[in-house]
Amino acid sequence: MKILQKFEYTWPEGVTPILFQNWAATLPQAEQDEFALASDRQTEIRQQWVDDGLIEKVPGTGYIWKDQATFDVNKPVVDPTWQKYWNRWIEETGVTFSYSISEN
Repeated sequence: MKILQKFEYTWPEGVTPILFQNWAATLPQAEQDEFALASDRQTEIRQQWVDDGLIEKVPGTGYIWKDQATFDVNKPVVDPTWQKYWNRWIEETGVTFSYSISEN
């Protein structure tokens, strides 16, 4: 059975939300360059999963995974440099990121 992975963001009261990519654009140029390369690699990972039929993108929501086993095996796979910036964005902005999964 297909699995819907829905992304959820909660911003602290009084904080103006800033999207991850927009936040990255505020970094010093050397970090922007490093992030851009990592972001490209991260996008390639996800695109390969789409091409292989493992996930479908749901714009603004998340992904639909082929099945639970596919989710369990592939969800942890990320570009480590991209992950470093993701964690930093969360820490610096105070946003809480979570996701829910449900049968689809």
